[in-house]
Amino acid sequence: MAVERLEHLYPVQEAKALAVRLLKESVDGYKGYEHLVEPGTPLQGVAEETLLKVLERLASGEPLQYILGYEIFYGYRFNVAPGVLIPRPETEELVKLVVGEKSEGKPRILDICTGSGCIAWSLAAQLPQAEVYGCDISMDALSIAQSQDMGDAKVTFFECDILSPEALEKISRGCGEEKFDAVVSNPPYVCECEKSLMQKNVLDFEPSLALFVPDNDPLKFYSRIAELSGKLLKPGGSLYFEINERFGEETKKILQSRGFVDCRILQDLYGKDRMVCGITPKEL
Repeated sequence: MAVERLEHLYPVQEAKALAVRLLKESVDGYKGYEHLVEPGTPLQGVAEETLLKVLERLASGEPLQYILGYEIFYGYRFNVAPGVLIPRPETEELVKLVVGEKSEGKPRILDICTGSGCIAWSLAAQLPQAEVYGCDISMDALSIAQSQDMGDAKVTFFECDILSPEALEKISRGCGEEKFDAVVSNPPYVCECEKSLMQKNVLDFEPSLALFVPDNDPLKFYSRIAELSGKLLKPGGSLYFEINERFGEETKKILQSRGFVDCRILQDLYGKDRMVCGITPKEL
């Protein structure tokens, strides 16, 4: 029944995966394969009425992660709500890249457009010697980012409109004057014209502020962040972006035009252009 209620919104396999996850989260001891082996097996430990209410919310398009109140990202549990984007597996690869390249010393790292804080917190947990900061324009997002419980990991969050003329000053106030070893960002990058390709659960529920950019200026965040990063990064510091797969070469050219060297385009687990990174020149 659950799959039938969701098929108007999701492909069959995705609907099945959602139904299984719903049962796993709602039914103690549910194994995920029980109704494949024994389709008539009665559910234990959960009220049918509760499941039906959740199913109705799912059928309306509301993401399961918002209903549950969390998502797993990089092995950690993150609070999520309609004020932030739901963390995606592709972004885990961005975290993995930064962790692999900044594991030595005591790096200072800034996460711009931090959202739920999933990048900043994961870096802080994986690099306990690092000094990690995160900023966002949305106070709702910052509230959620600050609510995460990551044990001994520490991140300093602050409000900043990265497109504003005062952005550099706000970053200095939030982080101090010392330069960074890495700047990382997963900024808004979905073009308005791509809305028709998106599922209802994303379009109607996740925050537009964190998703969309105008068709006539799709790389405005990358241009601005690259400009600021040239001033924020130490010589030999790294800038890491998650990108729209359509604009890999264009984003790489932005970094090169700002003086970054060793610029790279990297693919995600689906073989799509998903990350661009570059390095500030070292002092002679």
